[in-house]
Amino acid sequence: MNNIEKIRIIKLTSILNDATKEYDKGTPIMTDKEWDDLYFELKELEEKNNFSLENSPVQKIVFSEVSELKKVKHNHLMLSLNKTKDLIEVEKFLQDYDYIAMAKMDGLTCSLRYLNGELVSAETRGNGEIGEDIFHNALIIPSIPKKIDYLDELIVDGEIICTYDNFENFKDKYKNPRNFASGSIRLLNSKECFSRKLTFIVWDIIKGFDNDYLHNRLLTAENFGFTIVPWTGDNSTLEQDVEEIKEMTRNLYPIDGVVFKIESRKISETLGHTDHHFNNAIAYKFYDETYETHLKNIEWTMGRTGILTPVAIFDPIDIDGSTVERASLHNVSIMRETLGECAYVGEALQVYKANQIIPQIAEAGPKCDYSYIVSHGGLSANDVIERCPYCEHSIVYKKSEEGVINVYCTNPQCNGQLVNRLDHFCGKKGLDIKGLSKATLEKFIEWGWVESIEDLYHISERYRSDFLLKPGFGVKSVTKILNAIEDSKHTTLDAFISAIGIPLIGRATAKELINYFETYEDFRNAVTDNNYHFFDINNFGEEMNNSIKKFDYTEADKIAKLLNFQITEKTTIKENSKIKDKTFCITGKLKIFKNRAELSEKIKSQGGKVSDSVSMKTEALINNDTASNSSKNKTAQKLGIKIISEEDFINQYLEN
Repeated sequence: MNNIEKIRIIKLTSILNDATKEYDKGTPIMTDKEWDDLYFELKELEEKNNFSLENSPVQKIVFSEVSELKKVKHNHLMLSLNKTKDLIEVEKFLQDYDYIAMAKMDGLTCSLRYLNGELVSAETRGNGEIGEDIFHNALIIPSIPKKIDYLDELIVDGEIICTYDNFENFKDKYKNPRNFASGSIRLLNSKECFSRKLTFIVWDIIKGFDNDYLHNRLLTAENFGFTIVPWTGDNSTLEQDVEEIKEMTRNLYPIDGVVFKIESRKISETLGHTDHHFNNAIAYKFYDETYETHLKNIEWTMGRTGILTPVAIFDPIDIDGSTVERASLHNVSIMRETLGECAYVGEALQVYKANQIIPQIAEAGPKCDYSYIVSHGGLSANDVIERCPYCEHSIVYKKSEEGVINVYCTNPQCNGQLVNRLDHFCGKKGLDIKGLSKATLEKFIEWGWVESIEDLYHISERYRSDFLLKPGFGVKSVTKILNAIEDSKHTTLDAFISAIGIPLIGRATAKELINYFETYEDFRNAVTDNNYHFFDINNFGEEMNNSIKKFDYTEADKIAKLLNFQITEKTTIKENSKIKDKTFCITGKLKIFKNRAELSEKIKSQGGKVSDSVSMKTEALINNDTASNSSKNKTAQKLGIKIISEEDFINQYLEN
């Protein structure tokens, strides 16, 4: 044994034990990082020399193992953050509030609770309301104080991370510190977790340390032995805040942005929250937050028009509190560009949520790793198909003028197309036939009762007795479904036009049409009249005109003969000088109006127009989340188009 190293072991043991005693008294003599550095030095020396003292702090740690991570309900909401990649949006969000800028730590969010000075719980964020109990691992992380000299209830939120220095020992086996930290803190064996050298960084004080300003509460936490998030707030510009945070964390902590948070606890409480995030903070992201997973397969879904769309199926991952396991690949061209020419089971994927809603694949790879394919039995993903997966009929690959390759089923009677046409016809965008779920419609097709939409209206007379005998369907449910189908014969012309599935024609545009056509026959005559142009109608363009003219009405004409169209009151345009001839765009969730269709109808009824996109002609973008980083918000900001909430719209544009 090396005598110098033995003396060092004895000295380190004494220093660490003295530091622990002072720490327990509430008078720490060194920082957590200094303690950690000495602790790990002692641990390495003890292992190297196979020597330790009886009172060694390394040997005194009690490890435990759990059989599973239990689900626990949080004592406070742990919502996600509103995000943007534009500092102009951050500036608009902050207004004149005092704020703190802090590093957005790239790890796993956790919450700690202390009672009478003792750590009593530790939980992951999970879905924001329910997380996982990781108390057994929190007890062995050196940067998490087990006892503090604070007797009131204390709840702190922060991030479990792995510093760049500590990750050096694991980078050969693990791809990045974030995934490494996230997986390590969730290990069942605390001894294994301890070997991963994780760090807990506090970035919010939920309860305790009664000071209105967050930075003061963080400094108090630091005095009690917590490691706090790098922060600033004294700079004259947001750009300087960002650069300072980058400099403070460079080569030390993994971060993926800067969080700008309103300082005052009292003000924050008045701002409330959405279902997704609190309204007192916004994250400036350096890049889209991606999550690693692996491809399991490629499935093909079919739309009403017969286009087969590839969908990537991958190992489930948690993004912003929801489980994601599939993402559309849109078409063959994008699929090949994203996954390479030979997608395979196990291919690594980086997945993110576009606008925090729609799962997308950012990248995949390595491409065509044949050694991986061989080691996994040569499994390849279903990225090339020769027959329709729904009807086994032949398919055709078509390339558009823009070079985009799509796959089409050539069978006009394909059940895949049929079930989607039926689902649209019966759904809320169609006749809204209650009780007819997609699963029930699939059963009708499977039983051979329905080969077209028209067949729905013959089920009662042909199959009622058979229906009553089917498993899972009782007298009440069968009667309810059949009555709903019968009731749907009494509908309105706009509902029917929307239901038959003309591309680009939805419920709102169908309502516009009935201002010009009183009967279905009038509408059909206009379709066949070469001299009639639908683009002359308010808010209709060339593409909509062509879509209406080219649509196949064979099935629709048969169904129309079975229906009794009710008279729908035409939209009366009561011109409003504040709205007349002005164009509005609507996006996001609505709170005052029931839906976008109702708001659109209100605008049109007063002489205004509604567009699906923002342009120089747009009067205003209506979006309740005025600070979001949606593409429409960004376009509006670049063009200088104002973004207003529903309430702003009502106050500024609606009379009375």
